[in-house]
Amino acid sequence: MITTFYIPTKIISGTGGFGQLGKEAARIGKNALLVTGKGSMRRSGLLDRAVADLDKHGVAVAVFDKIEPNPRSSTVDEGAAIVREKKLDVVIALGGGSAMDAAKGIVVAAIGGKPVWHYIETRQKIAGDVPKLITVPTVAASGSESNCGAVITNWETHDKCVLSDRCAYPAVSIVDPELTLTLPARPTAQGGVDIFCHLVEPYITAGNPQPLTDGIVETSMKLVVDYLPRVLKKLDDLDARSQLSWASTIACSAFAGLGGGDGAMTMHGIEHPLSGMYDMAHGDGLAALLPAWLRSLADIRQDRLDKLACNVFGKKDGIKAVEDWLKACNMNLKLRDLGVEKDKLNDLAANALKTAPWLAAHPKKLDKAAIAAIYGEAW
Repeated sequence: MITTFYIPTKIISGTGGFGQLGKEAARIGKNALLVTGKGSMRRSGLLDRAVADLDKHGVAVAVFDKIEPNPRSSTVDEGAAIVREKKLDVVIALGGGSAMDAAKGIVVAAIGGKPVWHYIETRQKIAGDVPKLITVPTVAASGSESNCGAVITNWETHDKCVLSDRCAYPAVSIVDPELTLTLPARPTAQGGVDIFCHLVEPYITAGNPQPLTDGIVETSMKLVVDYLPRVLKKLDDLDARSQLSWASTIACSAFAGLGGGDGAMTMHGIEHPLSGMYDMAHGDGLAALLPAWLRSLADIRQDRLDKLACNVFGKKDGIKAVEDWLKACNMNLKLRDLGVEKDKLNDLAANALKTAPWLAAHPKKLDKAAIAAIYGEAW
């Protein structure tokens, strides 16, 4: 089997890395759109620090602080219009996965010249490399700093879909764990669950597991399992935050597939309709689904569940170990507690089949009934 490893991103990791933003931006452009959320970056002072550093290095900045927790295609298109109108040559994402994914969508739509949803629906690839993208994650969660994918929601239809294009690879990503220190407990826990799921989903679904891939993934999962509870007990634990940042960067990148292993993030495809419809935090939806999703695979992946139990948790029962860990992180959730209506489960299952074509890679048949059954157990 031939595998291709490709990641064209310069990744700067470590405490103090944020101080290199201005220098790195000036190296690739002079006029930037800084993409961020609606308030937390301003309240924390990180937005002002970023703008000051960019100004110091001669980079003009337009701030676009309108990104929602589940970024919407209309907001992305608004940002792309600013990039085109002002002929900006750099897009900088400052924030969590939502800011980074929105910035990727802005880059794609700005280069391509059409609404971002056009590129999601048609999967049309675009040619061009300006504007360049820089990502600065302030949450250990999505891993968007090390891939070319983004998840965007069409609020008119409530479809939440993946956008992927090589022009959406960051030119530079600055992963400074110090920026995560002010993150409250709840989004910290949500982010940790997201990291774990990026790893455990391909690990369990793998049809051709390989020793190197398993080793990378198991080590990364163990980092999250060990260090997330530690962070939640002491939110300013910089060493523990650093380990979560490393795991985040690896988990949703080509690094996690080195060694030739396979597998698919099918639970993510099942979760997207939940956050697309109810605007819940992605990590909450994943946490609610995870035990039910694992149980649905126990009849054909018991060997993988046993390996998860032993090598990651030091336990005998993989599903119970995951449930106990979620409880320890205050993430033992049910869909009913997140506002999901029981009479909508079949509609949500139909939406998953519509918006997540990679569900076909699941090791068992995932039709509407099977997905609705997972929702039902998680409800």
